[in-house]
Amino acid sequence: MMYLTSSDIADITGGTWHNLSNEIKFHGIRVNIKRLEQDDICFCTNPKQWGKKIVDSEKSLEEIFANGAAAAVVINKKLVKNIDKPLLVVKNSKKALEDIAFFVRDNVKIPRVLVTGTEGKTGFKNQMYSLLSKQTDVHAKLDSSNLNVPILCSLASVAKDDKVEIIEASVAGPDVGVTRSNLVKPDICVITQVGIAHVSTHGSVEKMIEHKASITDALKKGGICIVNADSPNYNPLREEIYKRKYVDIRTFGSGPKCNAQLLKADFDEKELLWNVEADIEGINIKYKVPLLGDYVPIASLAPLLTIHYLGYDVKKAADDFVQFKSVDTMGGLSEIVTKDKTFRFFDHSHRGSMLGYTSALKDFAMMHPQGTGRKIAVIGQMMNIGKISKKAHGDLAPLLEAANVDKVYTVGKFAKPVYDNLTDKTIFIKHGEKYKDIEDQFLNDIKDGDIIFMKGNHRIWLKKLAAKIYEMGERNAIR
Repeated sequence: MMYLTSSDIADITGGTWHNLSNEIKFHGIRVNIKRLEQDDICFCTNPKQWGKKIVDSEKSLEEIFANGAAAAVVINKKLVKNIDKPLLVVKNSKKALEDIAFFVRDNVKIPRVLVTGTEGKTGFKNQMYSLLSKQTDVHAKLDSSNLNVPILCSLASVAKDDKVEIIEASVAGPDVGVTRSNLVKPDICVITQVGIAHVSTHGSVEKMIEHKASITDALKKGGICIVNADSPNYNPLREEIYKRKYVDIRTFGSGPKCNAQLLKADFDEKELLWNVEADIEGINIKYKVPLLGDYVPIASLAPLLTIHYLGYDVKKAADDFVQFKSVDTMGGLSEIVTKDKTFRFFDHSHRGSMLGYTSALKDFAMMHPQGTGRKIAVIGQMMNIGKISKKAHGDLAPLLEAANVDKVYTVGKFAKPVYDNLTDKTIFIKHGEKYKDIEDQFLNDIKDGDIIFMKGNHRIWLKKLAAKIYEMGERNAIR
């Protein structure tokens, strides 16, 4: 349960409780009513205080309580007569959330880890949470919400027993990193990767690197920043960080000077996992990572190095890695069993960056259909990559052919260069501006023994097409 009780929240915000008979202990704070969990307190939004495009969720109180909320925060006092549920009436609900978040941040003295990057930040957060929670109490919002409001909700929702907090931040433009760094005031910053994803929202690669470096703006005195030394933009990123102020930078990667160095990595094609050997600040560890992707061994070093700097047992954390379960946004391989066929689905429908495509298609190349099955790929477009879009999509064609794909579908107006660069155009089946344009033909095309690959930017909504696949039969997670 949260560190703050209903009385604490009223005292901090200056609000008044109505329809409240006893003290309430809350599970957490949420603003998004679709993501409410049992016993949460929901801060209702309104256009006047939260922004013109924000919905007035005070009109959805019945849904809020039906979704499990124990109480709600509103600005309209008249609502207390309309629903017999605990309501906290405040003057400004957005400011009330900020007041609570900052109170907890400044009064609950636990280390806070702030992670950003063009790829890998949600994966880092979930891996570190999984590993460290086996040694101590850890607080983190495990979905990929990483904007100002979810960050405030995370800060405010810390529990009494929590010893570490992990927060993910998107840095998609100028001043954003500065703002989110100052919201959190982290003890440790982690920058997982700086690739080309979202470069168009920054204006240039140089500006993107500058903006990512700004996540260190409010790093506490004596804090450290952990950076991927194998990232192609590592050197300019390091320079941009030092331009802002001196920061103690620690690194993970394959080089001998890295604080966490990858020594060896072998992929077990039978078990579908990585056998890794690494050196973490002089500590030799060997461990297994049950994830797909050639980036996995290097990426696995980041949570382990962070755990070591927090003072916990890195050897135990490494041993526990084999128990980690992939989340949807990290991609996964499943077997789907229907009445008349069994096939496999390699699902990357939630993300579509160039680095991610390269790695996932290399994995797909190592996978083989069963019996007379085929390899079918659904390629959704990448977004926010600016002038390199045509080339980046065209570069997927040789990767698909190297993976011995039998059939290719494409989705999104920028995905057409995939077809243009295919040597064997007979494998191309259909293009659609939206996933609905290929849905019926694609789903009817799946046969017994097939293996399906799907990847694309989340705004192409391929995850909805992926959901149709899962609805076809029983899903058995493989990896």
